[in-house]
Amino acid sequence: MHAYPTLVRELVTPTLPTFGTACLQILKPPATSKAAKAPNSLIETIFEGLSTLIPLYPTTLRQFTSKLRAELRPYIAPTISDNIIIPSSLQTSSKRLAIKLHMTAVKGGDSTEWTKHLDTLITMFHSTANQVFRAVQENWESVSGQPLESALQRIDFDKDPQGGGDSQDQLPPWTGVYAGSERMLGLLDFISEYLRCSTKTTVTIPVSAIVDVVTRISSIMPPVPGKEKSASIQMNSAVGREEKDELWAVFPDIQLAAMRLLFTMTQRLGRNFLPLAQISLEQLLRVFESSYRLPEIRTISFLLTKEILQLCGPTMEKLTVESLGLIAKACCRDLLGSGGHIKHPKQPTSTQNGLKSKSASQNADAFLGNSAEDEPISVSLSSEHISAATALLTTLFSHVPQQHLPSSLRAHMLKTAILCRLKDAQVASVLHPVRDKSGRTPAVILPYLIQQFPRDESVEVLRFNFRPVATGPRNDNMDIDEAPIEDASEDESPMNGISFGRQLETSVPDLPDHTPAETVETSEKAQNLFLPKRPVETTLRFEEERTTVVRPPPAKSLKRKSEEADIAVSKRVEIDTITATATANINASMPAAVNAPSQARVGGEDKEEDSSDNESVHLNMELDGDDDDDDDEDADGAEEP
Repeated sequence: MHAYPTLVRELVTPTLPTFGTACLQILKPPATSKAAKAPNSLIETIFEGLSTLIPLYPTTLRQFTSKLRAELRPYIAPTISDNIIIPSSLQTSSKRLAIKLHMTAVKGGDSTEWTKHLDTLITMFHSTANQVFRAVQENWESVSGQPLESALQRIDFDKDPQGGGDSQDQLPPWTGVYAGSERMLGLLDFISEYLRCSTKTTVTIPVSAIVDVVTRISSIMPPVPGKEKSASIQMNSAVGREEKDELWAVFPDIQLAAMRLLFTMTQRLGRNFLPLAQISLEQLLRVFESSYRLPEIRTISFLLTKEILQLCGPTMEKLTVESLGLIAKACCRDLLGSGGHIKHPKQPTSTQNGLKSKSASQNADAFLGNSAEDEPISVSLSSEHISAATALLTTLFSHVPQQHLPSSLRAHMLKTAILCRLKDAQVASVLHPVRDKSGRTPAVILPYLIQQFPRDESVEVLRFNFRPVATGPRNDNMDIDEAPIEDASEDESPMNGISFGRQLETSVPDLPDHTPAETVETSEKAQNLFLPKRPVETTLRFEEERTTVVRPPPAKSLKRKSEEADIAVSKRVEIDTITATATANINASMPAAVNAPSQARVGGEDKEEDSSDNESVHLNMELDGDDDDDDDEDADGAEEP
C-alpha cells in the first residue's frame, strides 16, 4: 500500500499503531497478565515485521521507538551472565531492527542519530575491552580520542572484570572474562551490521574510530606455545594466572570478530578503502602470525587478503610482497591437504651417541616399508575455506608483481595449482609470467593446463593466442620478411599441430652453404611455379618476379669446396635483391615433345643425360641489379661441353 496514498490514509494509518501496541504486549506482557513469555521464533518474527514497516512508515511508528530500544537490549549482545540462550538468527534480527530505529527521528536528524548510536557502540566496546584486557599492559594509542589511561586507573583489580548496567542506554550487566569476551563479540558484530544495512539518507562512517578498534586488538600478541615469552608482551602483575589463561583462551575469537569487521568495511567502502589498505594489511599479518593454526582465522585472512590485493596489489613493493609468504604457504597447504597431496612426515630414526639404535635393526618390521608414511593426511575443511583459498591463490598470480615473489614460493604455488587442478590459478600464472634477468620465462605451465582442460574455452583461447617466443630473450625477434623461403608440403606444415615445445628456428642458416648453383636452381624452381604445363615452342619471358638472395660475406667464396672442380659458374651473383628475367631459347633441332622446363638441368650437373640425348639446352639469364646497370651482357647459363 505504500504506493497508494489513499489506501495508506484509510487503512494503514488507523491500524498500524494498534499493530505496534500488540507487538509490544507480546514482547513484554503486562504485570497483571498470566501469559507466558513468547517463544524466540515469535519474537524474531515481530522484529522482522517491524524492520520491514519502519522504513515505509517511520512517522507512524515513531511513538514506539523508546519502548522498542528497551526490549531489544537483552537480544543484541547476550552473555553467559544473562542465564538465557539467544539464537544467532534472533540476535541478527534484533540488531537489524535497532539500526532501523534511527529512521524514526525527526526529519533531517536520522543521519545524526545513526552516527551518534554508532559512536556509542564504539565507546561501549572500549569500556568493555578495558576490563577484559586488563591482564595485559597495552601499548596502543588511540587515534579517535579514546581516554585509555584514565579508564585504566579506575579499574579495581580486587574484583572480577565486569561491565554493563541497568539503564536504558546500556546493555545488561556481565561479570567475568568469558562473559566480557562475549559482549565484545556482540558489539563487533553489531558494528559490522551497521556497515551492512542500508540507510535512506547519506551517513558519515567514523572510519578512524573503527580502525582504532581493530588496531587495539591486533596490537596484542599472545604468547606462542613452545617459545619463550615475547619481550613485547608485558603482563600485569596485579592480575592472577587464571584470568590470564582465560584471556588467551578467548582472545582468538576476538581476533576473528575484528578481522570480520575489517572485511565488512573493505567490502562496504570499495575503492574508498584504498588509503587504509596498507595499515589493514599490517594488522592482518600480525593477527595471522599469532593465530594461523585456526581454520576460521585462515578463512577470513584469505578473504581479506584477496580484497586488499585487488585494491593495491600491483603497486606493492618487494618487502610488502615478501611479507605475504606465510599467508601464501598456508593457502597452498590447505589446498594440497584438501586434495590429498600431503603425506605424513617421516619419523626420525632414534640415535644414541651419534649411532643408530640397535633395537631398530633387530626388529624385522623395520626392514619393511612403512605404509603409514606413504598415505596422505586427511584434511577436512569447509567449502567456504577451500573457495577462499582458491580465490587467493588466483589473486596472488594476477594482482601481485611476480618479479617480487621469491622463486621458491612461486614454484610452490604453481605446483599447488597443477596438483589441485585449479584452472583459474593456472591461467593467471600463464597470463602473468615472471622473467629473469636475461628476459626469459623459466616456468610456463601451459602444457599442463592444456592437458588437464583440453575442451575449456578459455584454455583454447589462451592456447591459440599464447606465443612461445615470450619465453626467449626480449630482443630475439623473428623477421619473417627476410627469412629464406623453404618448400614444405601441407602435411608437414607446423600450423597443423601444436607448435609449443618445438625449438624456434629464428637464426639465418649458414651462408657458405648457399652456392651459385643452388641459387640458380632456386630461381628456376620459382619460375616453374608460373610456367605452363605444356610443350614450350616459343620464348617465354617472366618479368618483375623478385627473388630474395642472401648476401654472403665478401671475404668468402660462394662455392662449396667439395664441388669447386665440378661446378662451373659463368655469371657472378649480385648482392642485393634483383629482378630475375629469364629467356629460354629452344633450338629448332629439339624434338617437338619437350617436357616442362622444370625437368631441365642447369650447369652440367647431369652431363650423362645431355650426352645421351644429344640435346642442347640454352638458358639465357639476365641478372640486372637495382642500382648497378654497368654489366649488360648475354651469357649462356649452361653450355654443352
